[in-house]
Amino acid sequence: MSITADKLVTTVAQDPRTLVSAEVFDKLTRYFAARQEVSHTYAERAVGQFLVFLKAHADQAGKPDFGMLLPTGESYRVVPTRPVDAVWHALLQISEPYTAACHQIAGHYVHHRPILTEAMRDGTAITYTLAALHDTGYQIDMEFWGGEAESCCPPNPPQPGR
Repeated sequence: MSITADKLVTTVAQDPRTLVSAEVFDKLTRYFAARQEVSHTYAERAVGQFLVFLKAHADQAGKPDFGMLLPTGESYRVVPTRPVDAVWHALLQISEPYTAACHQIAGHYVHHRPILTEAMRDGTAITYTLAALHDTGYQIDMEFWGGEAESCCPPNPPQPGR
């Protein structure tokens, strides 16, 4: 007779601030806190979730099914919620640390290309996004992901080069 102990394996999610250098995280956080007039603690959480979003985007963009077509002809993609998009808009204005974060996480600059799809309207896109966020292994703060994916701009503005 052999007795084995079942091991409970618990994976601890990683801290999003480790996605970038401490210097870049600090610059992004301080800028966002000042620009949005929020507490430093909130800014750290918000910037952290934005960084996880960038990581999920980078991870998904490398997969063969990224942009997988839905039956409607639209594609899945990792999409921000309103609070995460607010971080993105703010950080685009502090280009050097934003660019550094993009390179540290994705290996290249990540452009902001707003779209509005039916998948964003019906919740499919946010479901896909949440799965991609969890796949990163980083902490997910549902306060930033509990809403719907929304477009920050008019529906489907013209995209450069398209």
